[in-house]
Amino acid sequence: MSKRASLTWVLTLLAGIALADSGKPAGQWVKTLTQQALDSGFLSRLPPNVSVVFGLAKPQEGTDVRQLLSKEGHQVHTFNVSVANHNDVVIFNVNAQSGSTVAYLVAPDGQLRRAVSYHTGGEAKDLSAADAKSGMAHEKKYWSERAKSAPAASPAAAPAAPPAKSGPGQ
Repeated sequence: MSKRASLTWVLTLLAGIALADSGKPAGQWVKTLTQQALDSGFLSRLPPNVSVVFGLAKPQEGTDVRQLLSKEGHQVHTFNVSVANHNDVVIFNVNAQSGSTVAYLVAPDGQLRRAVSYHTGGEAKDLSAADAKSGMAHEKKYWSERAKSAPAASPAAAPAAPPAKSGPGQ
């Protein structure tokens, strides 16, 4: 076998392993966490600026969601499922110290639909395609790990900290 053919074979094998993602279908992490949020997540409300930009239910008031929350130092991650439309999933990554927030609207299959950034009280602005893709890859990895370790739906699956009353970044 030539070096080129060997290299092609190795790259194909590595791509197949990467795509396998431990045998779970694409977006399984979203389905798992959506069910966990609906079963035991805190009732919260997304900020109006994000609800408007993403075209979610009750945009002027902020969208009602069931929320999973995780905090690591100043970073707060939330996984939010719209109460009105379970296909609307919004993931936030908030720096609680600076007020810098990135929000990702995600489809039920895990595909990024739109991403915005803003500072507390500010206008939400679309992220560049490169920044959105890079940030979403990080969030997918973060939440996929949580989904793998998620217990079956039970009260113990609820996040340890209460959600912010008016939603992330407010």
